[in-house]
Amino acid sequence: MKTKKITGRIAACALAILLLLTALVGCAGKQAVPTLPFDKDKFTMNSEEEFNAHGLKTNELTKVAEIFSAAYGAKEAFDARQALVAANRGYDMTAEGFTDTDASLFKEDKGLNLDYAKSVIKKANTTASAAGATAFTDAELTDVLDRLNAADVAMLLDAFRQTVNVEKGGFWDGLLGVIGKILNWITRYLGFGSYVVGICLFAIVIEILMLPFSIKQQKNSIKQATLRPKEMAIKNKYKGRNDQPTMQKMQTEIQELYQRENFSPFSGCLPLLVQLPIVMALYYIVIDPLHYVLGQGANVTAALTTFATASPAAGGLGMRLGSNRGTIELLSLLNGNGENIIDALGNFQYYAFSDDALASLDKAVEMIPNFNIGSLNFGLTPSWSNWILMLVPVLTFVTYFLSSKINRKFMYQPATNEGVDARQQACSNSMMDVTMPAMSTFFTMAVPAVIGIYWAFRSWVGLLKSFIMSRIMPLPTFTEEDYKAAEREMAGKTKKKINKTKSSDEVRAVRSLHYIDDEDFEDTRERGLARKAALEEKEKQEKAEAAERAQKLPFGKALLKKDDRKNESEEARAEEIPEKESPAEETPVEETKTDDTTNNE
Repeated sequence: MKTKKITGRIAACALAILLLLTALVGCAGKQAVPTLPFDKDKFTMNSEEEFNAHGLKTNELTKVAEIFSAAYGAKEAFDARQALVAANRGYDMTAEGFTDTDASLFKEDKGLNLDYAKSVIKKANTTASAAGATAFTDAELTDVLDRLNAADVAMLLDAFRQTVNVEKGGFWDGLLGVIGKILNWITRYLGFGSYVVGICLFAIVIEILMLPFSIKQQKNSIKQATLRPKEMAIKNKYKGRNDQPTMQKMQTEIQELYQRENFSPFSGCLPLLVQLPIVMALYYIVIDPLHYVLGQGANVTAALTTFATASPAAGGLGMRLGSNRGTIELLSLLNGNGENIIDALGNFQYYAFSDDALASLDKAVEMIPNFNIGSLNFGLTPSWSNWILMLVPVLTFVTYFLSSKINRKFMYQPATNEGVDARQQACSNSMMDVTMPAMSTFFTMAVPAVIGIYWAFRSWVGLLKSFIMSRIMPLPTFTEEDYKAAEREMAGKTKKKINKTKSSDEVRAVRSLHYIDDEDFEDTRERGLARKAALEEKEKQEKAEAAERAQKLPFGKALLKKDDRKNESEEARAEEIPEKESPAEETPVEETKTDDTTNNE
């Protein structure tokens, strides 16, 4: 039974960790499935002149675009669109040993190199074929490449080019945008343009706004703490018994206590359930300042991210982002290069930006906050190459570990008996004190360092709030006399309840569980001992009567009782009187055996 309880505790802790992991992964976001959409309508040729200008037919151009998409999503992916844009600028990304680490080598637009474009189509066809997609045969591919011209390349690029306009999100997107504007105002005017300072002040504001939920939780904890002596009285009543019926009976009595006192243990969960979506929403706002804080649409955010990470050969910035979660790292690298970014983005061949979209993005770039503290950029993701930022995950672990230890002193702790229950509770607490901070530290290493600072600071603010609440609305404390008084009160209620039962069978059903007898309880011990003494006295009388009957038999031995289950021959032998009798001096011994046999029968 103890092993089962320990296993249950471990399973509960594992479940809690799994739920936290699921929530954090949901907050962090998932990488989108690779897709490369294109517009088939772009391959329409409306005149004979336009038809004659192209070397490939409409169906052939469509198939080339489909091959590009298949290669983009293949296991060994090849971004044919990027390579084709690079070929249109005069660079060959399919060349062996190609590298684009030095962006200064690709600033010039040299114009289309048709041989490079053919090399891109050939490699895309091979990649798509290996992935199981429908591709050109060798003969078909040779024919297509022979007829490919500049007009075909331009039409392919136009089919993959996406239009970016200013778009408005839905209701929830707008609501988060309002909160993001508040964070933007705090950062610009109270945080002096520093995003690190701004989100720390933002965390304080959020904790103040969530104060009503904290008060509700504290009141619930106080109510539960006032019931602690009575709950301990019930637990002590069943102390030392770990069998399932006893545990069920104990839980039933505790639930009845809660009902009598109008207390629900689940009432404290409601504030937590309300706070959870708020915390997740705040995470999205903080992690994606370009969208929520600077007010750019999701399509503009995606376009800017693609532009920043595209190869310089294709006209991108060639950034290597350590995290694909949010836009903090992107903005921290773009900060201070607003004019150059907008000019380059307008010429980027992936997208066709509307004038409104470019104007909106230009305004947002000018308001990019400062992610640095001194010369250290906290918008970057912690890594061993930038070992100073690795101190942020360490700070997060220490913060969560200490806050969980200290916070437990300010919060109500469930009532437990000394012994196994206390050891198990201590084991669970120790496990949670290590695993939860470790999980938080792991995720801190996958997001920009400023997020780790935000989590750590919020933890300290929450700890301070718990300390203040524990002083303003302290939990009640009890003396040993209070616990004894609660035991007497609960014993009186139990005795009163037992007296209301209708039969002795019902009394035994209530008071006896597994190996529990009435004499085990103070309120029924006297009655249990009296009944036990009466049963022992009755047993002695029966033995004495049996011995007296045995002495009156002619041969000093009682006849065996007839067994209806035996056959007739067995019944006859059982009724015979033995021919040889025991000596007179052995009669007392025989009488004792006869008495025992009779009683057993």
